[in-house]
Amino acid sequence: MAELPELPLTFIRGPYEPLLIDHAEGAWLYTADGRKILDAAAGAVVTNIGQGREEIAQLAANEMRRANYVVPIWSTPQRQRLVKRLARWTAPGLTRFFFTSGGSEAVEAALKFALMYHKVHGRPRRTKIIAREASYHGNTIAALSAGGSLRRADYEQVLLDWPKIKPSYCYRCPWGKTYPGCDIDCANALEQEINRHGEDSIALFIAEPMMGSAGGAVPPVKEYWPRLAEICQRHGVLLIADEVMTGFGRTGRRFAVDHWNVIPDILIGGKGLTGGYLPMGMIAVKERLVEQCEEQGAEFMFYTYSAHPTACAVADRVLEIMEREHLVERAAEMGARLGAQLKEELAGHPMAGDIRGAGMFWGVELVRDRASRAPYPPALKVASRVVAAGLKRDLFVYPASGMARPGGDAVMVTPPFVIGNDEIEYLVSRLRATLDDVHPNLQ
Repeated sequence: MAELPELPLTFIRGPYEPLLIDHAEGAWLYTADGRKILDAAAGAVVTNIGQGREEIAQLAANEMRRANYVVPIWSTPQRQRLVKRLARWTAPGLTRFFFTSGGSEAVEAALKFALMYHKVHGRPRRTKIIAREASYHGNTIAALSAGGSLRRADYEQVLLDWPKIKPSYCYRCPWGKTYPGCDIDCANALEQEINRHGEDSIALFIAEPMMGSAGGAVPPVKEYWPRLAEICQRHGVLLIADEVMTGFGRTGRRFAVDHWNVIPDILIGGKGLTGGYLPMGMIAVKERLVEQCEEQGAEFMFYTYSAHPTACAVADRVLEIMEREHLVERAAEMGARLGAQLKEELAGHPMAGDIRGAGMFWGVELVRDRASRAPYPPALKVASRVVAAGLKRDLFVYPASGMARPGGDAVMVTPPFVIGNDEIEYLVSRLRATLDDVHPNLQ
């Protein structure tokens, strides 16, 4: 029999060396040619409980023997257990759940629910969605339309024309880092945008509690989210927290909005929900909002793989492991240690700007001048260079380059919650050496 031709790599190919990952364990990736790489990004900020847990593998195998698929109009014991557990994770009132295959689908579902909610309440003109200009909410057409990421570039001709908050901050001082009032000005910009378009046209405001790949793990000042919540409530605009990246313990709290005691109308989750063991996303909606839609006879259409039985079982077990091993608390404790070591080792490096984050969610800003925090020219693709150089030193960090319209580069350090002290030292020393490798070639 003739050998099958080797298929070319298409579509999903980054600017880094091609790697064939044979297996993974904990925070480590093992390649087919014998390399061992520390995954300091938890994949795409996903593998919170670490890889290779036999407990999860056995569970998935057993669940697939019971039922490999159930149409989502019917419930399953797996879904019931997951919903019961999630209701203990989310804030009071966020007790209605809808499941998807991933984060982008979950964002889409959140937007659709908000639009449906206003329509059934006799407000069909509330169709506009406001988001921040520096944001990324997913890779579907609607999610790209809501976000402000440069990933929109090849689709601008078909994206929906929704307004963006365009606050008057520069790359060097977003989020109140240089000018303490800046962050509240950004919150007030939401109200200005609502007034400009007219509140009777605005359905929702969506934002990440801490900016992810669009800026590189950027936390806001403490007054920001409470102010957003007050503005949205006063104008009848639904507030959506996109916690696909920051949720399920990533920032050292169960959800990032918990840092400010804010309860959004809709919370979006994904990534860490199943720890990467199966694809899954979700939205949690305030009970009263869903009840009001149900009273009007509104129906919310499922996706084919909504609440897949095995995915529900795996998500439930991942959250159980998080509880059993106190991994949210561990993310806070070990994350503080990680952040302190990053600041100690990198603070004096000529291309390290702001070092910011919380829990296991850290970003290192990459700058050509530390005093002014001026960014490198986009054409240099500095974040990609750092990631590529890190891989040569058997370290993977997550790029955040060219994502936000204000420009600039950063890398995210977001390892699994199970990472140990020795691995943190390995991570920080290798990242410092990586910056030393890259910096001379940028002058």
